[in-house]
Amino acid sequence: MRTCARCGIVLLVVFVLVVGCTGGVRVQAAETIAPVDARVQTLLDLHLVLGNPDGELHLDRQVTNGEFVVLLERVLQHPQLTLQRLAAPSTGDEANSWIRAYAWTRGAWSRVLEVRKGIRDVWFGLRYRRAEGSPWGIGRDNWLFTSLRDAYLDDGLIDLSFQPMQLMSGSEGINMLLTAAGFGGEVAAMKIQMKDPVGDVALRVVCRQHGFDNVMDYAGKPLTRENAGLLAWRLLAERTGSAN
Repeated sequence: MRTCARCGIVLLVVFVLVVGCTGGVRVQAAETIAPVDARVQTLLDLHLVLGNPDGELHLDRQVTNGEFVVLLERVLQHPQLTLQRLAAPSTGDEANSWIRAYAWTRGAWSRVLEVRKGIRDVWFGLRYRRAEGSPWGIGRDNWLFTSLRDAYLDDGLIDLSFQPMQLMSGSEGINMLLTAAGFGGEVAAMKIQMKDPVGDVALRVVCRQHGFDNVMDYAGKPLTRENAGLLAWRLLAERTGSAN
């Protein structure tokens, strides 16, 4: 009897230890949260990436065309980036003269673009003055609308056939990134020259020419929200002159 009692106690102790260890492992796993990539965190700090209404980023979900355009537009329209890019150096008269001349020229060209933008805005408003005539299949009260309009009127990222609710592929995202960076014409010309209708080969060539080699890792794959953020960070680095 004593032997049986001792065996029972030993088994009970073993059971408690196993359950305790297993529970400890599970709690540890539940508390382990993968840290946000530092580049995505930079976009979060600048309020260029925003969470969903539920407070989550859902970085593993595939991004839609419209979401990605909004992200790129936030980078392109961010006022601090333009100020940083045009900041004059603190020393060197020749450099200061050059930057002043450049700033004046850019300012004059910006005024021309503003006039042209005003004309396009009027045309856009007249063409889509009714809700049922709204472009891209979304209403004017949709949170995507303003960024899509700016992407069409100001930056030429999209046309009126753009479908914002479709899921975006990595190759499409890279192509749009290069367009936002000012290299869209090169991609189009390279596709024709290389007889590459799909475009991945042309994208690779243009990326290599401009130091975007790493972004080709996303080609041919679904583009997640995290990867979309990393592409937007690359545009941010390009615009601020901080790309490595």
